[in-house]
Amino acid sequence: MRRSPLLLGALAVVVATATVVVVGAFSVPSPAATVNGVSISRSDLNAQLNTIAENPAFGCYLDASVAVRSSNLASLPQMSGSGTGTFNTAFVDFWLEQQINNLLVEQLAAHQNLRIDAGSLGAGRDDLAGSISSVLANAAASSGQGAVCAPDGASVISTLPAGLTNQLVRAQAAGDLVLSHAAGYGLNTPELSRFFDGHRDQFDTICLSVIQVATESSATSLRAAIVGGESFAAAAKANSTDTASAANGGAVGCYSATDSAYTTVRADVKGLSVGEVSQPVANNGSYLLLMVTSTQPAVFDAVVPAVRQAVLAAGSTKAASELSRLTKSASVSVDPRYGRWSGSGVGIHPPTSPRAADILNPAA
Repeated sequence: MRRSPLLLGALAVVVATATVVVVGAFSVPSPAATVNGVSISRSDLNAQLNTIAENPAFGCYLDASVAVRSSNLASLPQMSGSGTGTFNTAFVDFWLEQQINNLLVEQLAAHQNLRIDAGSLGAGRDDLAGSISSVLANAAASSGQGAVCAPDGASVISTLPAGLTNQLVRAQAAGDLVLSHAAGYGLNTPELSRFFDGHRDQFDTICLSVIQVATESSATSLRAAIVGGESFAAAAKANSTDTASAANGGAVGCYSATDSAYTTVRADVKGLSVGEVSQPVANNGSYLLLMVTSTQPAVFDAVVPAVRQAVLAAGSTKAASELSRLTKSASVSVDPRYGRWSGSGVGIHPPTSPRAADILNPAA
């Protein structure tokens, strides 16, 4: 049984334009953008763009990230421009927006007196790898493939130069601190234990049985038969198209809070008592009937990573509001060749066409 977990949040759809940005062709030094007095240099931006262009694994991850987080409603803008040594302005703006956002998150952390130390950076690196791994796993499940882009997030990170890796890790660490602060919990062990004690049922191990069929009407009929007294196991053996679980009477095993599929499973069985059968659940062209066979309380030491992620998730709504307020009040300027920063703080509007002074021969 494979399912793609539901993801909260989505990247804005970036509309590609025909304009291009020539990398390295401008002789006058100037920042690509300035955020509350802190500059993002064009040399750093250009180096990062070239790194992405030459790194299939990271470029593939970015594409998968846009697709997964937008529920396949958006895609990564094309990287290359129309001429040698150029980049599509839409892609440049996409990446520059990420860097501006990272700076804003770090500035929000500083405003809240949250310190990015060695411990938070180490944990941030692990969280970054985990986030990338989650995107890759979701993309693979959605496409029906075993893996896409790279085996895992750590593999993707290992392909990046140290400077870019450090920047991404620092942004992740700052984001973690802002999220946990918004949730009202720290990320040290006593604080995570405090959260666990107040939310124990969120981490119960869930043991599950499933019946997979081709149509919703078949699932509805089977559910009615089971509710009427037919054994779930017998119905699974006779009808489930998931042959591996059908042979076991529908049993697919138990999911602990640290399993990658746990969030999806928990959402799918929300509100079900042990022994109760779910309504038909759509699943990549088929339909599932789910039954929780048992639940088991978790031990804190065994689910610490899941507790950490739950704390971060608990702060997401409040943190997003805090970042939105900071973004709207921030002083952000963008080099006109890339476009202009929206006054409402929602991103970069690309130029309609390049300025005449910016249309240079990259070979000159």
